[in-house]
Amino acid sequence: MNTRWIALALLSLAAAAQADVQVNFVNPEKFTDIKDNNGFKNMEVLKDIEAYLVEQAGKRLPGRDVRIDVTDVDLAGEVEPFGRRMQWLRVMRAATSPSIELRYEVREGGKVVQQGQTRLRDMNYQDGFNSFSGSDPLRYEKRMLDRWMKQEFGTAVASSH
Repeated sequence: MNTRWIALALLSLAAAAQADVQVNFVNPEKFTDIKDNNGFKNMEVLKDIEAYLVEQAGKRLPGRDVRIDVTDVDLAGEVEPFGRRMQWLRVMRAATSPSIELRYEVREGGKVVQQGQTRLRDMNYQDGFNSFSGSDPLRYEKRMLDRWMKQEFGTAVASSH
C-alpha cells in the first residue's frame, strides 16, 4: 500500500515538472513557403515543425510553460517543376536558405521569465555536419531550430531544475 502512494507521488511530481508547450501558427496561409506555384499548401509540414518544437522545448525547459507563435516559415530550397511530367520537386541551392520567424514567451510559476522575437536563418545550411538523416525533409530547419534553442536557452536553463 505504501509503495502505491509513493508511486502516485512520483507520478504527480513528474507531471508537474513537464513543460506545457504551445505552438501557434499565425496566419499560415500567408507564410513564404508551405506552397508551390499552384497554391498547394502542405500543412503536414507545420504539424512536423510543431511536434519538433514541443519536444525540444519540453526537453530544454522542463517545468516551464512555453508559448511559441510562428509568424513565417520559408523552408530550405524552392519548389520547382521538374522533368517531362513537370512534377513539383524541392530543389536545394545555396541561395534558398531556410528561415523561420517566431515570438516566444517562457513562464515559470505564472511569471514571465524570458521572452523575445527572432528571425532564424541559416545561410550556410548545406555546409557542415547535420546530425539529422538525409531522408528527413526538415533536417535543415531542425538543425537551425536546435542551434537557436541552444543559444537562446542554453544548457544551464535546461539543467536548472
